[in-house]
Amino acid sequence: MTKTFDLKVATLSTIIGIVLVLFMAWLTGDDFGAPVFPFMAVLSAYIISGIVIGFTSKGETIVEPGVASIITGVVTYFIITAMNLSCFKLLAGDVFAVNMLLLTLNGIILAFAGAWTGEKFQLTFENKVESKNVVEWGWIIAGTIIGVTASIFLAGLIIKAFTATLTPFFIVLAVGILLTGLVVGWRSPGVTIKESAIAGILTAVIILDIFKFTLDPDTTSLTSGSILLSVVIGLIAALIGGVIGEKIQASGSKK
Repeated sequence: MTKTFDLKVATLSTIIGIVLVLFMAWLTGDDFGAPVFPFMAVLSAYIISGIVIGFTSKGETIVEPGVASIITGVVTYFIITAMNLSCFKLLAGDVFAVNMLLLTLNGIILAFAGAWTGEKFQLTFENKVESKNVVEWGWIIAGTIIGVTASIFLAGLIIKAFTATLTPFFIVLAVGILLTGLVVGWRSPGVTIKESAIAGILTAVIILDIFKFTLDPDTTSLTSGSILLSVVIGLIAALIGGVIGEKIQASGSKK
């Protein structure tokens, strides 16, 4: 039986998407002279909206968040334009329109990725899996998406208060990756500590890339030592989160 398009889910996803995109644009748009990090923050909002709907809705709902992200992109384009944020002042005329179009197209793709991640944590696909692999790459990918998204979202909040320095960066990284390990360990069937660890390392590397190429392209805030420390933090935080998640899963199964 073919599942019909759920208008209620699509509507809710649109509302969540619009609110999150505008919130992240407002949160970061006046703190930067260039649009790179605000764009990353907005893209994280698309992912979060997809994750929330994919996780909370009944059954497989990946198409609905994708359609909602298109509507979200159209609506937020006009609102963000009217907000006159300082980070977009360098983008005049067609340049701004092209950047916003690419932002929306990438947002649509990432909303699908977020929806898939939400469905993964809802265990929608687990009944279709017949064998246990040595490494569950699906959970690694889902955990990495959660970790990167959470870290970027938290970074937007932290930067608003503390600016882009390394100490808040390490805090954001640790919290985001701890959440990665916790959710993977809690929601995934069986023991997935190694998946949490791999997802934590991948998240750390991706966040380092984002920090370097968007916030610190021409300075030396990041050193070889701080990069290695970030990877170690990622591994340890993910392992701790994974163990906590497995404990939560075990305690829940006993009830």
